[in-house]
Amino acid sequence: MTPITKSLYLQFLRCQNAFHLIRDGVVQKPSTASFGGYLEWGDFLTLCKSQFPNTPTVEKSQNRDESFEESASYLNQNISHFGAQLRYQNFVCSVELLEYEKERDGWILWDFRPIGSIKQDILRSFFFYKKIAEGMGLRVIGFKLIRIQTKFVYTGGPILPEEYLLIEDITSRMESEFGTREEEWNSFLENEKETKDKPVPFSFLDRKPSCRSLKSCLSPSHCAPGRENAKEIFEYRDSSELAKQWFASGYNSYESVPDTELTPIQKIQKEAHLTGRVHFDNLKLSEYLANVTKSVAFLDFESINPYLPIYPETKPFQHIPYLYSLHIWNRETDTLMHKTYLHEDVASDPRKHVLFHLQNDLPRDITIFSFNDFFEKLIIQETTNVFPEYLEFWDSVKSMFIDLALPFKKLWIYHPGQNGKASLKEILPCFSNESHIGLTIREGQDANYQYLRLIKKQVTAEEKKRVLEDLIAYCKLDSYGLYLIYRMLQEKLSVI
Repeated sequence: MTPITKSLYLQFLRCQNAFHLIRDGVVQKPSTASFGGYLEWGDFLTLCKSQFPNTPTVEKSQNRDESFEESASYLNQNISHFGAQLRYQNFVCSVELLEYEKERDGWILWDFRPIGSIKQDILRSFFFYKKIAEGMGLRVIGFKLIRIQTKFVYTGGPILPEEYLLIEDITSRMESEFGTREEEWNSFLENEKETKDKPVPFSFLDRKPSCRSLKSCLSPSHCAPGRENAKEIFEYRDSSELAKQWFASGYNSYESVPDTELTPIQKIQKEAHLTGRVHFDNLKLSEYLANVTKSVAFLDFESINPYLPIYPETKPFQHIPYLYSLHIWNRETDTLMHKTYLHEDVASDPRKHVLFHLQNDLPRDITIFSFNDFFEKLIIQETTNVFPEYLEFWDSVKSMFIDLALPFKKLWIYHPGQNGKASLKEILPCFSNESHIGLTIREGQDANYQYLRLIKKQVTAEEKKRVLEDLIAYCKLDSYGLYLIYRMLQEKLSVI
């Protein structure tokens, strides 16, 4: 039988169908790896391990039986060790640290997580470890977690573990939730017993717990036969739970859902899809663009947000800008100018350089459009906190920002081709001939990862040149896309 790992158990608690589909090999396990995470994990792990000097490690081996045997040897001798490999019946897990406490003759389970807050899956993971450890006859006496101190401010030099790491004893919290965790565990065991050697009746309508929405379903053809012919109802905005009910009621298209069950926004969607026409709220958009200057700017930043701070006066997960693209359009002369800055010296802090060039490139008293402008404004504000010489620049531009995502979130404008989505990558092809599909880098997370690779020297000189070009191309299309969308809005307003 396929061993039950922690990730499989957590998958069961999220969706029973997905658990069985993965375990039976019907679908592949979804990837949980984040862009760039492994680039920092080794350094984070080293910091965590530094808190336990002279503690041996069970290294991961292709022959997992060898790892189980090595861990078993440490357990028999009551020796604390990293990477503990536990196996009980058909359950297996790897624990970051098993610490033996001689005074109480018991074991403390440790987990190391590069996160800023405790999430439910961490508590569920600890309980899974506990069940396997106790099944092996180990006496579990505590649960401890090492995570990131989000208030930590890096001042330069080596990161001091005692300042960066937050070590928490969560034993009391675990014990207070044992009832809930035990119910989840018993539900899992009961399901295992019921489905042993039997076909599993996949249906997201009948089984609980189940996915809240089929949008993220691993295999709709198993869980919801007919879903492929009813995808439209799952594209309605703000409809995750409603769409499930609609599907159960036999609705399978925009048209089939009665207006009485739709919100005002969903009614706009429905009409646009049935008529094939773009919805355009002339009044709202006229008010929205009423105070736009004659010349306008379109700004997009790319950033990294490492959990191990790299530059002085930064915090974990803080966004650090290294690239911007700026398009400036003069309406009177109908001329478009492009400015960009990419910080190629990856060994140095890019923030001051980014603001220096942006201050020179961005005209004063000009409307600045960004997509979800909170991000761009936050980057400038946080940078000026460290480099106060740019405070005057920030004060002069912060009131000039306008969020170009707002009309699409509010559905003041809606194109049937958006299919309920409101991201720039979904919107741009609907209103122009441009698309991110042909780019090597197509999303912000990948851009973040690629620049981190440069910092970590994970590329050759030739590859570095290509990555820098790809980053510029990606950022340039984002700001150019904003220009195209704005021109479209202006043209529509002029003919209505």
